[in-house]
Amino acid sequence: MSGGGTQKRLRKALGAIKDSTTVNLAKVNSDYKELDIANVRPTNHVERPAKEKYIKAIFAAISATRPRADVAYCIHALARRLSKAHNWAIRVQSNYMPLGKQ
Repeated sequence: MSGGGTQKRLRKALGAIKDSTTVNLAKVNSDYKELDIANVRPTNHVERPAKEKYIKAIFAAISATRPRADVAYCIHALARRLSKAHNWAIRVQSNYMPLGKQ
């Protein structure tokens, strides 16, 4: 028996737990709750496209009409998420976020 499948399932489960923990901590500890959640949800460990509502929330946060502090916080949060990521799906999704607006 190969342990590769078990290890892959374990990594996915741990990734999901980490994402869930990050979202729950943002709900409790953050001044920018909605923005932190919008940054974590589309850049999760799942290998599928992000939901449109989270992408729209991020683009609304980095629009020219928002205060500079909100824009700076959003960019910093995405950069932090990208720098800490070891999973390729998170890295691709984090890089896509600033470019994805159509």
